Amino acid sequence: MPTRSAVSRARPRVSRRAVILVALALLGPVLPSLAAAHGLPVVTAFVQSRALSLGATTAPVTDSDRLIGVTWAGGTPQVQVRWLTTSGWTGWEVPEDDSAVPEPAERATARSGTEPIWRPPGATLVEVRVDGVASDLRLVRVGDGAARRSWAFGLAPAAADPGGLPGIRSRADWGADESLRRGAPDYAAAVKAVVVHHTAGSNDYGPADVPRRIRADYAYHVQARGWSDLGYNVIVDRFGGIWEGRAGGVGRATIGAHAEGFNTGTLGVALLGDMTRAQPTPEAVQAVARVSAYAADVWHFDPLGTVVLTSGGSSKHRSGTKVPLPRVHGHRDVGLTACPGTLYDRLGEVRRIAAERVRITSVELTGAPVRPPGALVVAGTLSRAAPWFVEVRDPAGLLVTRSAGQSALARLEWNGLRSPADVAALPGLIPALPGTYTWIVEVGDRVRPPDRRQGSFEVAQPALAGG
Repeated sequence: MPTRSAVSRARPRVSRRAVILVALALLGPVLPSLAAAHGLPVVTAFVQSRALSLGATTAPVTDSDRLIGVTWAGGTPQVQVRWLTTSGWTGWEVPEDDSAVPEPAERATARSGTEPIWRPPGATLVEVRVDGVASDLRLVRVGDGAARRSWAFGLAPAAADPGGLPGIRSRADWGADESLRRGAPDYAAAVKAVVVHHTAGSNDYGPADVPRRIRADYAYHVQARGWSDLGYNVIVDRFGGIWEGRAGGVGRATIGAHAEGFNTGTLGVALLGDMTRAQPTPEAVQAVARVSAYAADVWHFDPLGTVVLTSGGSSKHRSGTKVPLPRVHGHRDVGLTACPGTLYDRLGEVRRIAAERVRITSVELTGAPVRPPGALVVAGTLSRAAPWFVEVRDPAGLLVTRSAGQSALARLEWNGLRSPADVAALPGLIPALPGTYTWIVEVGDRVRPPDRRQGSFEVAQPALAGG
């Protein structure tokens, strides 16, 4: 019998590197690619929290502080804030109460709180005045941390959708620390509307400041407010940049935490900045319109249309209330808030711009399954008049019937009959063979790539004469 040492010598030596490579190969289907999962620069924001009392409190702030916020466990406090800068004390500002936002899944860990209050350049002190009733008040400071490389396997950054929303910047682009967020994303069946917000804070930031500001919002939402992730699905900046917000995929119906009672089935897009008095830039309006057009195109609705949403319970609409809303609406339409400030007055323009980009908004199929001689109707509604065609193809992909035109309604009627292959000049002589057929609606304006929808339907045995 060989000794233990002899057995050990007989075993082939396996390096640690080989073990790791084998493990990665086995886990490949469930992990993001190695390139997407490591080596990404991330920044973990520095969050400090201290107890706060009713009345006035003064606290020092430093150049590294991005924002402050006030949070509480219960009550209805009234908060005012002012800053000491090189020009003296600023006037008092009243940050908006942002308590009523998270979905039920996040409420167990969520704290009530204000919108983030951004530190003005050069400010060295902040004075916070709190009146009313509140328990477990806290003053939160959020500053940027040091950049590092991430070797953690987490959710892969969302890629830009080349067909609908090109140029969107991923979470990795703004340096999201994916280890901060909790739990897996939740999804709705579809996105039915777009809710437009502003994030608050100053509007004098430069392009290099955008990632820092998104990181600060992310840290405040997750580490100070107790949410699972950044509340907004998409962020736009004043330069027209579009950034992925909450993880889960921009092209999926990811449930955010941006509009209490109306998070499920909506996409929350927020303009980075405070539009209480300032006007949004033309670039920002265009960016919000691009996001709205993308949502309308992916989930097939008209951005100029309306929808009835059922409230899950908000400060404005009690649970179960059926609320008619524009497909693209502002936060104030569903909650007691001034958000999105002056951007609200530009939403008509946003809808119009978005509608110009959307081509097929809906397709209705009637008369299926077809029993020759039947009466199939394929009707596609377009956002505006444009050249279109509608086709029906058989199970082998051969063209059965086609219609074309230029209008805002693409329509085809088919009686379920077709001509034999050797009598093509005499259409509609014999019943089409049973099977799965395909309908196709396509529209194009020679400026943008054509928009296409397609689906299938069944052709059954012909109806019996006299039956």
